[in-house]
Amino acid sequence: MRKNQLTQILALVIFSFIVLMAIRLTLYNFYIDDFSNLTTGEFYTSLLMGFRVDMITIFTFSSLFILTLLFIKKPKYRAKVALLWAILLNIIFILSFSDVLYYDYIHRHISNEIFNLSDDMDIIFGMAFGSMLPFTLGAILISISFLYLVFKLFSSELESFISGKKLLILTIVTILVLFIGIRNSFAGKSFGSSDAYAVNKVSSGNLALNGFFTIYRTAKKTAKHNLVDLDEAIQTTQDALKTSNAPFVNKEYPLLRQYSKKDKEQYNVVIVLLESFGAEHIDGFTKYKELNVTPYFKRLSNEGLKFTNFYSNGYRSIFGITSMFTGVTIPAGAQYLGKGLELSNLSYLGSVAKDNGYSTISMQAANRRSYRVDSVSALAGFDEYYGAQDMPNVEEVDAGREPLTGTYDFNMLDFYHKKLNSMKEPFLGFAFTDTTHSDYHLPSKKYERYPHDLKNYNGALNAYIYADDSIRRFIEGAKKEPWFDRTIFIFTSDHGSGDALNQIAREYRPDDKPLTSIEHFRIPLIIYAPKIFKPMEVKTLGGHNDIFPTIVDMLGWKADIATMGSSLFDEDVNERLVYFYAGNLIGLITNNGYIKYNFKDIVEQVGSQENIQKMKKLLFSVDTAEAGLLEKNRWAK
Repeated sequence: MRKNQLTQILALVIFSFIVLMAIRLTLYNFYIDDFSNLTTGEFYTSLLMGFRVDMITIFTFSSLFILTLLFIKKPKYRAKVALLWAILLNIIFILSFSDVLYYDYIHRHISNEIFNLSDDMDIIFGMAFGSMLPFTLGAILISISFLYLVFKLFSSELESFISGKKLLILTIVTILVLFIGIRNSFAGKSFGSSDAYAVNKVSSGNLALNGFFTIYRTAKKTAKHNLVDLDEAIQTTQDALKTSNAPFVNKEYPLLRQYSKKDKEQYNVVIVLLESFGAEHIDGFTKYKELNVTPYFKRLSNEGLKFTNFYSNGYRSIFGITSMFTGVTIPAGAQYLGKGLELSNLSYLGSVAKDNGYSTISMQAANRRSYRVDSVSALAGFDEYYGAQDMPNVEEVDAGREPLTGTYDFNMLDFYHKKLNSMKEPFLGFAFTDTTHSDYHLPSKKYERYPHDLKNYNGALNAYIYADDSIRRFIEGAKKEPWFDRTIFIFTSDHGSGDALNQIAREYRPDDKPLTSIEHFRIPLIIYAPKIFKPMEVKTLGGHNDIFPTIVDMLGWKADIATMGSSLFDEDVNERLVYFYAGNLIGLITNNGYIKYNFKDIVEQVGSQENIQKMKKLLFSVDTAEAGLLEKNRWAK
C-alpha cells in the first residue's frame, strides 16, 4: 500500500466500498423480513445497484481529495489531506450505519427529516447514551482507530512517486473514472434515489440505497409539519374524507381505505396529461373571454363529463404527476416522487391497475429522463415507458422547426395511439404532452394566429392552437379503432399556466376584470367516453389527488389505497377538499372558500370568518397528517 500514491488512494477507496456494502448487508440481516419478497436474482441485482449508489456517494465526496493526493509528495502534507478525507468518509459511514438503526422505526431510509432532528436532541442523546450506548461506544472506538490508521498510512514514505507524463495520464484517467462514477451516465439527469430500484419493489430500493445518499439527495430545508397534534390531525382528516364506499381499514395505516371489488365493465383508461393547460386560457373552462384557441377541446368537454371545479395540487409538472400516480400532495419542503418521496410506502396507480388485470404503459413527449418520469413510471407500476427519443417524427414540420428538446405533441399522441393498438385489453395508459411548455416551438407557421414568440403569451396561445389540433387528430384517429367504444379518456393539466390578464392578454380581453388568485390553480378535467357516459357538466370540487380513487371507483377495482383525495363519483364523501402546495405556501380549497398559509400566517383567504377557521383547522390537520404519516412510513402498506 506504500508503493506509490495511487496504491494508497485505491486502498482507502476499496475499503470505503467494503464498509458501505457491509452496512447494507447488516441492514438486510437486521430486517430480513422486509426483503423476503426479493427473489435470489432480484437480491443480487439490488446489491449491484447498491454498488452503483456507493460509487456515486464515495466519488462525489472523495474526488477533490483523490485528485489532490495525486500531486502531493511530502508525507506530512499527504497525511493531513488524507485525514480530512478520512473524517468525511467517517461521517458517511456513521450516518449510513445510524440509518440502519433508524430503519427500525419507520422501515425506510432517513431523508431530509434529519435536518429537523435538532428539536429532539435530548431524545437523541438519551438514546445514544442509553439504549444505543454499545453502538455509540463502538462507533467512537472504531472511528478513532480508522482515523489513526489512515493518518499512519499516508504519513509513511512512498516507495516511488508517479510523476511527469505518467502523472498527467493518470490524472486524466482518474478524472474520467470519477466523472463516470458520479454521473453514472454521459448524458441526461444524474442518478436519483428513484433510479436505485433495480426492480419495482420498495424492498429493492431500500436494499440498494444507503442512508447517507438519501440524506444528501433530499438535503432541502423542510417545513415543520406539526401544526396540530398528529392523532388529532388524523382524526380530522378521516372525518373529512369519510365515506361508506371506501372505509378506513387499518389503525396502523389510518388513511388506508378499502375499495371492494364491484361487478363493473373493465373499460380501458387512456390518460392524457396536458402541459400548462390552465383553465384560465382554455375554451369551455375559462371565466374570462374565450379566445377560440382550443375549440376541439371545448367540443370534447361538451360531449363528455366536464368538470368545471377542478384544481391542480401545485405549480410544477412533477407535482401533478406525483399526485396522479399516488394521490399524494407533496408536503411543503419535501422532495417529489423520484427524489425522495418514494422512500415511504405509497399506493401506486399502475400497480393497482396491474393487480386488477390491466396492461400498463406510460410516456412523455419530453426526453426520457425529464423529471425522472422513466423511473417514476416504473415505481408507479407501469410496464412500459417511452420518451421523445423513442417516438418517430410523423408531424409535418417546416424546415428549421425541429424542436430543440422533446418532440411535438402529435408525434407522441400518434405513438400513443399505435402502442395502444398493440396492447392487451383492458389497458391503462398515461401520456404527458410538452409543446405547450415554454419555449413554444411549433412545427409549422400555420398554427401562428398570433405574433409568435417563444416565451410570451402570444407564443402560448399559438401553442394551445397546435396542442388542440394534435388532440383532434389523436381522438379522431382513435375513433376508428375497435377499442374506442370500450375506452374512457381522461384529459387534464399538470398545473395552471400563469396570468390570463397579463399585459399582452389584456389586449384580447379588454373588458375582463381580474379574478382571485386561486384561478391560477384551476385546470380542466374531461372524462370522455361517448358510448359510456352521457354529456354533463359536473361541478363537484376536485383535484389531482381525486383522479386515482376516481379510476378505482369507476372501474370497480379491488384495492386498499391511501390517497388525499376521493372518487369524484362518490356522493357519500363527507367533505370535498383540494390540498395544494406552492413554493413556501400550502393551501386548501373547499366548497366554502379557500386559504393559503406560509407556516406563519394565513396569507390569502376567501370565505366567511367561520368557514375560514374551519378551513384553517382542516388544512393544518391534512398537512400534519399527510406529512407525519409519510415520515413515519404509515401512509400505505
